[in-house]
Amino acid sequence: FFFAMENVIKTGNELKLLKTSDVELLNKLNFGDPLSEDSSNNLKAAVAKQEDEVVMLFIKLLNNITSETSVTFLLDYLKTLNETTSFTEAFATIGSRCENVDPIAPFGALLKKDSMAVVERNWAVLGAILSVSNYEQQERQINMLVDACIGYLNSIRLEELRVAVNTLTFLLRSRAVRDLYTTKNGIPLLTKLILNNANDVQLIYEIGFCIWMLSYNDASIIVLLKHNAIALLHDILRQSKKEKCTRVAILSLKNFASLQSRQHGYERTEADDDLGTVPTVDDEGNKLNIFGDMISLGLLRTLSLMSRRNYGDPDILPEVDGLLATLEKNIEDTTSFADYKQEVMSGRLDWTPVHKSEKFWKENIKEFENNDYKILRELGKILKSDDADAKALTIICHDFGEFVKYHPQGRKILNQLDVKNRILALMGHDNQEVNKQALLCVQKIMVQKW
Repeated sequence: FFFAMENVIKTGNELKLLKTSDVELLNKLNFGDPLSEDSSNNLKAAVAKQEDEVVMLFIKLLNNITSETSVTFLLDYLKTLNETTSFTEAFATIGSRCENVDPIAPFGALLKKDSMAVVERNWAVLGAILSVSNYEQQERQINMLVDACIGYLNSIRLEELRVAVNTLTFLLRSRAVRDLYTTKNGIPLLTKLILNNANDVQLIYEIGFCIWMLSYNDASIIVLLKHNAIALLHDILRQSKKEKCTRVAILSLKNFASLQSRQHGYERTEADDDLGTVPTVDDEGNKLNIFGDMISLGLLRTLSLMSRRNYGDPDILPEVDGLLATLEKNIEDTTSFADYKQEVMSGRLDWTPVHKSEKFWKENIKEFENNDYKILRELGKILKSDDADAKALTIICHDFGEFVKYHPQGRKILNQLDVKNRILALMGHDNQEVNKQALLCVQKIMVQKW
C-alpha cells in the first residue's frame, strides 16, 4: 500500500527534485494508496498546518514526473486534500505568495494526456482549483475546461459523460463559471442526461448537484425551466430511493421557488437593489409561473407524502416542510383571475393550475362577464383561428366546458358566442386530447342542470 509514495520519492530523487525536507514531508504524508476514510482524515490533518509547503511540493512533482502510476497517485491525494476548502484556496492563490509559481501549469499540461485514469483525476482537481480561482486571471483555462466538459457531454461513451459531470460538480461552485456554462448552452446537455440515465444513481446525484449549483444563478434558472427541470427534479423526488439524490433535488426546487418569492417581494437578497433585478419572464417573454408549474405537476402531493417519512439525513425533512409551506402559502397566487386573463390575452395557453382548479372556477366565474365577456370572446377567437395548435384547442374546449358547468347561464352565453359548432367539429379532430376535451365540453353543454 505504501509503494506508490516510495516510487514518487525514488523518481523525485533520480530527477534531483527533492531536498531532504521534501522527502521528510512526503514520508509524513504517506498514508497509503488507496486512501481509506480514516487515512484520508489523517492526511488532511497532516497537511493543515503546512498547506503552502505541500502545494509547492506537489506542483514541483507534477511538473516533472511523467509516470502515469505516480501521476494518478499524486492526483488522488490532491482530490482528497481538495475536500478541504482552505487547501484548495491555498493551491489556487499560491502564486500571490510565491514568485514565479503557476498553480495551474501542471494540470494544463496533463490535459493533453489520453489516459482516462489521468483525465478523470486531473479534471476533478483542476475543476476544484479553478472554481475558487480569480476568474479574470484564469479565464482561458476555465473556458478550456468548460469546453472540454461540454465536448464530453456530447459523447456516447458513459465514462466520458461521468468525467464531465463530475468535473462540473466542482467548476459550477463558481458563480462566474455558472454564468459561462449557461451562455455556452450547456444546461440542455445535463437535463437530457437525466432522461437517459434515470437508473444510474451516482450520475443522477451528480447531475442533480450540478443543477443545484446552477439554481443559484437566476439566468440559469430561466434556462433550466425551459428544459423542464421542475418535472425532472420532481421525478427524482418520486423515484429515487437515495437520500443524496433527494437532497439535491429538493434544494434545487427550493432555489427555484426562491426566485418566484423574490418576484413577489417575499424574499430579498443584497443583490436585489429593487424588484427590477429579479427576472419575471422567460427568454421568450412568457411570465414565469414557477409556483404554478410546481403545483400543476403534483409537487404539493409529493411533498406532503415526503413530509411523513423518516430520513437518515436530518436536513432533508426541514427542507421538504419549508418548500411545502411555501407552495401552500402561494397557491392562491397560482389561481388568480388576473393571471388567467394575462395568459388568455397573450395567446400562449398552457396547462397552468387555474384551468383545473375547482376553487378558481367557483370564485371567479362572474369575472368572465366583464367587458361583454371579453375573455370568452378571446378564447373563441383563438378556437376558430387556423393557427391554434392542439394544446390551445384542448385547453379552450376544457375551459368552455368549465364555464358552462359553473355559470348559471353558461349554455346560453356560449350559444351567443357562436362557438358551439366549432367545438362539435373538433370532436372529430385527429388529436386525441382535442377530441376528448371537445366531447367533454359538448356533454357539459347538453346537461340541463349542474
